[in-house]
Amino acid sequence: MGRMKEVYIQIMNENGGIPKDMTIGDIARMRDLEIYNWQEYEREQEKRRLQLNQQEDSRKIREVQQAEKEYSKQLREKKDKQ
Repeated sequence: MGRMKEVYIQIMNENGGIPKDMTIGDIARMRDLEIYNWQEYEREQEKRRLQLNQQEDSRKIREVQQAEKEYSKQLREKKDKQ
């Protein structure tokens, strides 16, 4: 418990108090990231969200490309049969 108290105090010192929207989860993540400034932490969180969205978009693009390939293959096979 002493470590969390130290983190809490460090966050208070870096931000002039506890940020209004901060949760216990935020405190734990800030400790893990060793980021105690709220604005810096929010920037890091936004970067992570953007990376996750980019990965998800890339995955969806690959799925669509694979579906297009399969559809084209089926169309060629259908034309060849006729």
